[in-house]
Amino acid sequence: MCPGKTLEAKKLGKEIDAILLTIVRARKSSNDRCGQKDLLGLLLQENGVDGRLGKMLTTRELVDECKTFFFGGHETTALALSWTLLLLARHPEWQNHLREEIRGVTGDKEIDFTKLAGLKKMGWVMNEVLRLYSPAPNVQRQAREDIQVDDLVIPNGTNMWIDVVAMHHDPKLWGDDVNEFKPERFKDDLYGGCKHKMGFLPFGFGGRMCIGRNLTMMEYKIVLTLVLTRFSFSISPSYSHSPAIVLSLRPSNGLPLIVTPL
Repeated sequence: MCPGKTLEAKKLGKEIDAILLTIVRARKSSNDRCGQKDLLGLLLQENGVDGRLGKMLTTRELVDECKTFFFGGHETTALALSWTLLLLARHPEWQNHLREEIRGVTGDKEIDFTKLAGLKKMGWVMNEVLRLYSPAPNVQRQAREDIQVDDLVIPNGTNMWIDVVAMHHDPKLWGDDVNEFKPERFKDDLYGGCKHKMGFLPFGFGGRMCIGRNLTMMEYKIVLTLVLTRFSFSISPSYSHSPAIVLSLRPSNGLPLIVTPL
């Protein structure tokens, strides 16, 4: 990263911290600092000396948690939907499959939370999109003790980065059709037929799995249902396929589509 961009990023980070600190201080000074049933209210309950978990959450940690939810809960879902629209534009038959499923689940009514679980094929599509274009391209873990892996010793404190994009495109794990869009691979298999259950990691794994996983699935299905029942779409001739990792995996040249009302 060039020095100018680094300084710009640091400046932006400070501005975001300042905005969140202003919001936190305003809520702290109000008469109802913990009464509001939202994320900030829950975090403020742990910010006091009598936090329910027995450990005080510092203001720095509170701000960091807000940033995690804000960025993780917005950008990654938006990118997953963007890549989905691209793949559905390339495979219009799957637009039709999903519209048929939506009609079968909702009838003539608007989608509601209680019916989201019935959108099975949409779940397959989501998993296949997250496999091919995972918005979170890597997972980080830190060794808390020395770990022996065959002949390799991983020292305590080592930071490890797991390349999710590479794993999701490894033919040794997924087969020769690894680069093909085939949502049906997730029909009867939670891991899409991957030869190792740890080969599919769109939300991480273990106790540190993405806390927003269920929220992402809910947002994804609701938004995609609203789009598919109102529009059909195809790829614009001006589209240039150029995925790039800039913290997250995104279309670096944008994603122009031709959208037609139904």
